[in-house]
Amino acid sequence: MIKIIGVLIVIFSGICLGFSKAAREQKKLEQGIDLKRMLYLLQSEIRYGFTPLPEAIASIADKTSDEWKPFLVQVSTQLSSRTEESFSSVWSHALQTHLKGVILEPKFLKDLYSMGETMGYLDKEMQEKTIGFAIEQLEEQIFQMKDGVIKNCKMYRSLGLSFSLLLIILLI
Repeated sequence: MIKIIGVLIVIFSGICLGFSKAAREQKKLEQGIDLKRMLYLLQSEIRYGFTPLPEAIASIADKTSDEWKPFLVQVSTQLSSRTEESFSSVWSHALQTHLKGVILEPKFLKDLYSMGETMGYLDKEMQEKTIGFAIEQLEEQIFQMKDGVIKNCKMYRSLGLSFSLLLIILLI
């Protein structure tokens, strides 16, 4: 009876491990899509709303998911406070504070850092182009990730079960 319970626990934990790893892969893709949406919102606020950068960032903070809201609010409040800090330093500090542990894919974080380095001192048209370039980079990375995520999710789920069965065979 104890062996059966042990076997079930090992199988269940292996399946859970595989599904959690697959969920993490799926979350990477969802974050990329969410970031792309956030940048589209920022670009449209600047382009069609003729909104200054701090106000545009504050405006999109209400329209994005709760995952990105603290980051956007911090950037907006620091830019609105009229301190002598540059946009790139405010942006990178907020990324470091709020998104370093949240974003699962390092490439996304790297793209956001590079976008922040060139954003603050540009005119409206160049800001739009910079955001557009960041969106293109995100789209390319998302496109490359899609097939891999589907394959990896299937693989992680089946490996979780396979390894748990292998462990049971080795233990018995």
